[in-house]
Amino acid sequence: MSAGHEPRHGRAIRNLRTILPIAAGAAAVVIAVTSVLAQPASGPSAGGPTPAAAGRRIVERDCAGCHAVGPQGASPLPQAPPFRDLHRKYDVEDLAESLAEGIVAGHPAMPERTYEPSDVAALIAYLKSLGPAADAGVEKPAP
Repeated sequence: MSAGHEPRHGRAIRNLRTILPIAAGAAAVVIAVTSVLAQPASGPSAGGPTPAAAGRRIVERDCAGCHAVGPQGASPLPQAPPFRDLHRKYDVEDLAESLAEGIVAGHPAMPERTYEPSDVAALIAYLKSLGPAADAGVEKPAP
């Protein structure tokens, strides 16, 4: 071997000493990001809203202009039924399909709305919290 030349295995070891810390750091970043992404985005265990509370926010945003959406009070639009009474006319679970496909009312004042499946589940949870089962331990949204 001539002077100034390093054996091949020596260069390989030196390269590994350089590459291994970089690879280990990259692996740590991948593991950290994967563990964060694997966590639920919201919900009671993550400190997010319960389904009924999320549903309440939706009805307050989309429906409260015409309907009474809470456990008390009159609807701003007299012909719009209070949501707390919907269970008397409908099986609330059966409203899921209409909410996903678009509720069409027999009067022009009600806009047609469609909702994503997660919003439909939240809306149903909220409506159930207002119905007769509300007193039997069904989840009540926070005020």
